[in-house]
Amino acid sequence: MKKILAGIGFEITGVLMLLFSSLIASMSLENTTEWNTQLGRFWQTVSNLGLFPVFVTGAILLITGIAFSLWGVFSKSDK
Repeated sequence: MKKILAGIGFEITGVLMLLFSSLIASMSLENTTEWNTQLGRFWQTVSNLGLFPVFVTGAILLITGIAFSLWGVFSKSDK
């Protein structure tokens, strides 16, 4: 049960990090005036704002949370 709860906490934290950093980048999208970027307009805004570490950390937390939840669901109980 502890693994499931830890997984849910990691999942919620990862999703919130990805959601809020995407929201911040989309609100600042109009300030990016270069159309000819290699990354695209959204990812160039993410790069300009320095949000790549937040995206990576959020994705890692989300994947870890899913792994913990699945591990907790499919593991044998202690009793």
